Amino acid sequence: MPPPSTAADTEQPPVDAINTAIRQLMDRPASAERTEEYVRLLTLWAGALGDWDTAA
Repeated sequence: MPPPSTAADTEQPPVDAINTAIRQLMDRPASAERTEEYVRLLTLWAGALGDWDTAA
């Protein structure tokens, strides 16, 4: 059996895929679950962008 995956093993989804997921999420009615998923997606989005404030 393979070892459990860790955060370091997890591949980051592309920013475009995360943006699409956020747009689809916003079409759902407001709820605690939607808020939790939004936070999760924003965290992924920030990680996918990397250190963007030094990019200019």
